[in-house]
Amino acid sequence: MATKVKKVYLASPRGFCAGVERAIKMVNLVLKKHKTPIYVRHQIVHNRHIISDFEKKGVIFVEDVNDIPDGSVAVFSAHGSPPNIHDQAKKKKLKIYDAVCPLVTKVHMEAKRYVKEGYYIFYIGHKNHAEAVGVMGEVPSKSIVLIDSIQTAEKIKPPQTDKLIILNQTTLSLDDVKEIVNHLKKRFPKLILPPSSDICFSTQNRQNAVKELAKKSKTILIIGSKTSSNSNRLKEVAKKYGAKSYLIDDKLEIKNSWFKKVQSVGITAGASAPDYLINDLVDFFKKKGAIIKELTIIKEHIHFPLPNNL
Repeated sequence: MATKVKKVYLASPRGFCAGVERAIKMVNLVLKKHKTPIYVRHQIVHNRHIISDFEKKGVIFVEDVNDIPDGSVAVFSAHGSPPNIHDQAKKKKLKIYDAVCPLVTKVHMEAKRYVKEGYYIFYIGHKNHAEAVGVMGEVPSKSIVLIDSIQTAEKIKPPQTDKLIILNQTTLSLDDVKEIVNHLKKRFPKLILPPSSDICFSTQNRQNAVKELAKKSKTILIIGSKTSSNSNRLKEVAKKYGAKSYLIDDKLEIKNSWFKKVQSVGITAGASAPDYLINDLVDFFKKKGAIIKELTIIKEHIHFPLPNNL
C-alpha cells in the first residue's frame, strides 16, 4: 500500500486492562492445571484473535451452561454471570473458575445492596450485553430497568420516585452516561448516583487518550473486535472529537482509501486487544517510513489478584 503517512501517534494507555489480563491469565492457568477440554461460558473477552488462540489450545466456548458436560472444568467470562448460571453450574457439578472483572463484581454488589435498601435501579447499558445480563440477573426484575438511550430515559415510568439510583455498564462512554443521567435528573429530582462512577478506570483512560489522539490526527485506527463494547465506544469518542475512526481486528483490514492525503494517524486499542496485534499495526507503518510517537496520557499500575483456587 502506498501511503503518505509520516507520523503515527500511539496512545497510552491502550490494549489490555487489568481485568482482561487477569481473565486471560486464569484461562491459561486452568489449562495447565486440568486436562482439555476446558469449557468457557461466553467469550472470555470480546476479541476474535484471543478466542481463536484458546480454541487451538483445547478451550471450548459455549453460551449455555447446559452444553457443558456434567463434572467438567469451566471458566466464566470476565463480563460477569447472573446467579441462575452459577446455580445451574452447581447442579451439573462443574468445577468453576470465575474470571469476572472485580470492577464488574462491584456493580453486582451495588445492585443487590441498593435493592435491599428499597431503591429502584436505572441501569444504563446495552441490551443483551453479557455484563448487563449478569448485573440485572442479580435482582428481581421489578426492581431494575435497562436504559440504553435517551429515548428510553424519557419514557421510563418507575414504580416509585422516592428512592431511585443509577448504575451502569462499566464499558460505556462517560459522555454517553452523562447525557442520559442529565435527562433522568430533570425528570426525577430525587435521583442519586452511587458513591463513585461505575465507568471502569481503564475504559475512561482509553477514552481520554483517544480525545488527545484526535487533537494530533484526524484519522484514528482502533484495534478491537466488533463485539467489544469498549472498543466501539472508543470509535464513537474519536468521531465525536472530529476524527475519522476505523475499528479493525488486525492490520489485514486496512484499506488504501483511508489514507488519501493523510499525513498522520493515531493508533489505540480496546481493552481486550492483545499487544501483538498493536505491534503488527505499528510495524506496518514503520516499514512505510512513518515516525512513531508515543502519546502518554496516564500510566496504569493496577493489577487484580487471582482467585485463591488458582
